[in-house]
Amino acid sequence: MNRFWACSLCAFSFALSAQLPTPGSSLQGNEVMMVAVSRRSDVVSGGIGIGRRARNETVYVEPIIWLTPAGDWKAIRCDWNHPQECRAFNASYLKKAHTYTVVSADGRGAEVDLDQMRLTPADDPQDCFGYGGMGKSTGALIADTAIASNSTEPFTDGEPARRMSGQAAEQVRKSLAALVPAKLDSLSHLRFYSISLEGKEMVVVQRAYKDYAPASGRDPQDGMSLIFAIGTPQEHHFHLQFWKKNTVDESEQILGIVHLKSGRDFLFTTVSDPESQFFRIYGFRDGHLTLVFSGGGSSC
Repeated sequence: MNRFWACSLCAFSFALSAQLPTPGSSLQGNEVMMVAVSRRSDVVSGGIGIGRRARNETVYVEPIIWLTPAGDWKAIRCDWNHPQECRAFNASYLKKAHTYTVVSADGRGAEVDLDQMRLTPADDPQDCFGYGGMGKSTGALIADTAIASNSTEPFTDGEPARRMSGQAAEQVRKSLAALVPAKLDSLSHLRFYSISLEGKEMVVVQRAYKDYAPASGRDPQDGMSLIFAIGTPQEHHFHLQFWKKNTVDESEQILGIVHLKSGRDFLFTTVSDPESQFFRIYGFRDGHLTLVFSGGGSSC
């Protein structure tokens, strides 16, 4: 994948939770693996651009994080800094066949089968660091992206992120006008999604590279600001609960929402920059929207 822009550090206006996921070993017992499933390659790869679309029932798959029996998130301890853990993870997990079931609200119930996944550069010395593979989906339709797991037991049904249009979208657009030009470069090519997390109704404002590039024909080096924000529209303004500060070369987009039987809900996103790709998970803690995980993915 071509790298379009120079890499820059990402800054957050959003405080990380005081209780971040702890690193996990490669052998996880009864813990559940969560994976990203996508029809498009750019969702699970670094660089900012328009990826390839998988054919027929084929989907791209990338492990994200472990979910413990206690309902806690545990990071996969495999990255450039942990080569021994990566070798163990490769042998004990990636090289084995897996069946995952979509547990996010959109596409729930679809099954994805893989014979094995790859770890690079171990399997390809010329490639960047990362792990994942190609699977075959059956059952319910996976229209674009989804979250899947090797067990459906912890999860329940719930509302997906819904694209807003018409009058509802226009009301959100008007509430954002006060943010131009201080935060927003413009109100064009924004996508609005209604989400419900633990009974709290919010709106995601998103402008990933894929949201404007095909329509505008713009080159990535002459692009629009890359927006990802969460909040609630009010009569004359948009009440922000999260704003992604890096609007230059960090493209963030929704993967899906998972609903746990415990009553907790989480929004998963994927983030790409010129040199890497990683995941974020948002949820509520002590009544406040919180970034509960940021990591995983691939890098060069």
